[in-house]
Amino acid sequence: MTSRPRVVYVQCSRDEDYLKSLAAVDVEVCAVAPGDGDPARALLGADGVVLAGGPDVDPALYGEGIHPTCRLAGDARDAFEIALARRCLHDGVPLLAICRGMQVLNVAAGGSLIQDLPSQVPVALPHAVDDTLTTMAHGLDVLPGTHLARAVSAGMATQVNSRHHQAAKVIGDGLVVAAHAPDGIVEAIEATSSPFCVGVQWHPENFWKTGEFLPLFRLFALATERRALAHT
Repeated sequence: MTSRPRVVYVQCSRDEDYLKSLAAVDVEVCAVAPGDGDPARALLGADGVVLAGGPDVDPALYGEGIHPTCRLAGDARDAFEIALARRCLHDGVPLLAICRGMQVLNVAAGGSLIQDLPSQVPVALPHAVDDTLTTMAHGLDVLPGTHLARAVSAGMATQVNSRHHQAAKVIGDGLVVAAHAPDGIVEAIEATSSPFCVGVQWHPENFWKTGEFLPLFRLFALATERRALAHT
């Protein structure tokens, strides 16, 4: 193959770490602003998609009223990213969905969210730990047979950072849980019918300098390479 796989990255307020992590696995990044244009057009020629972190998904999209702690991203970003996630699921485009991105993926598949862990699941561990971007907050219980289990076998860390107050509640159609925190909160989901469609609740991109989660990005990049080869 003469060219690198092309990955659509939906921008957020902290782009650098995502871009550094993707550069480390040698994919070509096409950065798009959330809500910028037609999702179908954004995916033309794409071999993969990365959905990044950010504010909350509007709970109206999964049939609930808004919790007082919600800080919404806005209709344009929600609609754009949900459409991208659905097209990835339908077309088998590799998708890596991080933090808010995982929540978008779950809602796109018909799932719902716990809107505020501290008030709605008071027995949960602290999941909004932002001492530093790379502070490890808790461990992971990774389910066997998942992409995450493959990443762990390749050296991925099983201690993670954590900066979220929401989490998956009802898991969307065609998705399965890939990892829990020790308190049972869902930390990762995967699509069963896709070559690679993984959502993680932590922020693996923050570790691009030290490489704790590089195996996850490598698996994503491998899936994009396979798609690129299949479409040449």
